[in-house]
Amino acid sequence: MLPPTRTQSPVNQLDLTPKILESRDQYRSCHICLPGEDYRAAAVIVQGKYYSLVKVVQDRSRSLEIGNRLISAGTEAVITQLAKGYAIWRLEPEAYVDSCPRSPSQPLQTAIDLPPCKILESRNDYKACHISLPDSEQRLAAVLVDGQHYGLLKVVTTQQQALMLAARLQRKEVGAVITRAAQGYAIWFLEPNAVVCKD
Repeated sequence: MLPPTRTQSPVNQLDLTPKILESRDQYRSCHICLPGEDYRAAAVIVQGKYYSLVKVVQDRSRSLEIGNRLISAGTEAVITQLAKGYAIWRLEPEAYVDSCPRSPSQPLQTAIDLPPCKILESRNDYKACHISLPDSEQRLAAVLVDGQHYGLLKVVTTQQQALMLAARLQRKEVGAVITRAAQGYAIWFLEPNAVVCKD
């Protein structure tokens, strides 16, 4: 289950299927800033609400599965259809579009006031797998690190974005690891109750 990253609006539990926006007329692309972050995040605006990018997948059913996970965790989600797949977006009620605060002269560790999360550069440092959770039959992408399972939260393009997201998890006392990915960095959060799926 995804950890809550900030206060979310209540979700109508009767509507547990995220809406797929198939026309560009239904949303507008933009960039947003989030409290405590010093980078702009890719986003869409739908009916006056801002949604940040969670993940892009090729398969429609996979996009619905991820969207349903977000909604089950209490986060409103929408999906947009792309030329080569589907993008899943999560509601960001505290987002704003003004310029993000920047402190380039301040080291990252000082800015977040936490030791930086270790980045696992080599695939020898972890084992990729799939897990399920006691309250769900869905398979989730995961990594095994030092005998503990971590579920995928998000893939970002820069190391700084990955460190900031990991620090946000650490502030909420959620264990996190970062791995190098083909297109950037993947942030994973600790799932202490995970059950390994047999492939």
